[in-house]
Amino acid sequence: MVSYAYYNGDFGRSENIKIPLSDRAIFFGDAVYDAAIGRYEFIMWEGEHIDRFLSNAGRLGIEHSYTKERLGALLREVAVKSCIPEYFLYFQLSRNKQRRAHSALNCSSNLLVTIEPIEISLAPPPMHLSLFEDLRYGYCDIKTVNLLPAVLSSTKAESLGCDEAVFHLDGVITECAKSNVSILKDGILKTHPTTNRILPGIARNHVLMTAKWLGIPCCEEPFTVDALYAADEILVSSTTKLCRRANMLCGQPVGMKDAENADRICQIMYEEFKNLGK
Repeated sequence: MVSYAYYNGDFGRSENIKIPLSDRAIFFGDAVYDAAIGRYEFIMWEGEHIDRFLSNAGRLGIEHSYTKERLGALLREVAVKSCIPEYFLYFQLSRNKQRRAHSALNCSSNLLVTIEPIEISLAPPPMHLSLFEDLRYGYCDIKTVNLLPAVLSSTKAESLGCDEAVFHLDGVITECAKSNVSILKDGILKTHPTTNRILPGIARNHVLMTAKWLGIPCCEEPFTVDALYAADEILVSSTTKLCRRANMLCGQPVGMKDAENADRICQIMYEEFKNLGK
């Protein structure tokens, strides 16, 4: 797989980019990131991804010189230089300090961008899900690179033949290891509210926007594990998945009872990606 990258002014194939040990993402996970998909020089929901990225950097006090316009231009430049027609784009801002020290005072910053090919399908197969207790930290709404709990849960889910791990806390569904999860029940779309227990996914927001545009009532409130099992449809959304239906949860058949609404949401989001730049 061809992968292209940028790091602090250097462009090139990913395997040729060198990252110094002074980059605090290596020792401390002291970084924020975001990710998007795109076609040619057009990045899907570019402004929303950059806004979240810069906001998260500000919340962690990572000092940098990037404006929204400058960063957007740089990401598009990477996309053009990569010559990859449809891609997954990852960008990370980390602190830099010459010696390993816990204090983050007097740090500069590093910007890493990687890009690789991606295939987005109009009709992917329904997903299989598994449940895990949510044992993560209290900053779920910030996209930091401290992803070990998500890594462990994703690995376990894959070993069970599942596509995604769904987290619950005290019986309430929060989100997935690398996605947001919503349900359709009696014609109403329900999803966890944007608290610090979930990442406010950009794709999640577009699921809500699409549903409202289609006239589907939306409700942002917590729902339980039992409600997940009883849902007419389970929808999993993320930057790379856009929106996908799920038909299995911990080995039990679920959902698949409101194809009309679920398919319309999924199709509209897919068409938005395919129409980038048109």
